[in-house]
Amino acid sequence: MTREAWQLIESAQRIFLITHVDPDGDAIGSTLALGHALRRMGKECTLACSDEVPKTLSFLPGAEEFASPPLADHDLAITVDVNAVGRLGRAYEPVVTMGISVLNIDHHVTNTRFATLNLVRRQASATAEIVFDLLTEQKMDIDRLLALYLLTGIVTDTRSFSTASTTPRTLEISSQLVKAGASLIEINENYYRRKDLGTLRMWGRMLERMRLDGAVVWSIETSEMKREFQPESGNGDGIVNLLATAEEAVAAIIFKERTDGQIEISIRSRPEYDISPIAVHFGGGGHPQAAGATLSGNLETTIPLVLAKAREVLDSRV
Repeated sequence: MTREAWQLIESAQRIFLITHVDPDGDAIGSTLALGHALRRMGKECTLACSDEVPKTLSFLPGAEEFASPPLADHDLAITVDVNAVGRLGRAYEPVVTMGISVLNIDHHVTNTRFATLNLVRRQASATAEIVFDLLTEQKMDIDRLLALYLLTGIVTDTRSFSTASTTPRTLEISSQLVKAGASLIEINENYYRRKDLGTLRMWGRMLERMRLDGAVVWSIETSEMKREFQPESGNGDGIVNLLATAEEAVAAIIFKERTDGQIEISIRSRPEYDISPIAVHFGGGGHPQAAGATLSGNLETTIPLVLAKAREVLDSRV
């Protein structure tokens, strides 16, 4: 499959790299890595995302380059860490019908294989693992910048090597990236250990509004909270992961109001509980223990629908 992927890449000169809405460390790190590598080959690359890069990832050189430009006059589109067309955002959903080749590089178990060529490896802990293999199979030298991008993708998607998806191969690749100059301390300090006061205060409000529904603990992030606390991080992963540590629950859900009027849900669970069917049911996707979706509607209508589906999925395990 990598041979076919390289055939598409080598036959293109102007390449459009797109990652998913509400981007995380794997999305941004893997896209930056691929863009950096392809530019070293003399390719022209545009980096795109419908949403802004979270401040927690601003330490990555080149993160400021992401924007939402139109896709025009490009030879190839590469979707990075995207499991389904709907995760591209409304501006980029038409990419699969525009008449250009689309290469889909992803590791989600819920990937819908929507592209011209789908380089999907579900056993990979992060899309960054796939990008690493793609580049090293072409004997490409992993410089310090590539190593930083790729290790960021792995560390953030495995929650610092603590998820069930972490394999010996994950640790082998990470060891090579550290040897190439990437710093685990730099990544962990910036992504996990630094939060502005506005974010922490908003998390406090979200913890106050936390509720338990059966085996699910949940809370909300409203537009009003954002206006009041002015959080800077733009990264809700931390709070949903925190909720998932509740002893009384096996899963956690955050319902977040988006600026476009939709509701975004982030779901986490204990290793033995697969919550990805909840996200898939609502048009999203992800991993067995970390998934999400974006729904039309408001909090009042969305919350009961999602909680009902969560009960159905979790009760089916009993």
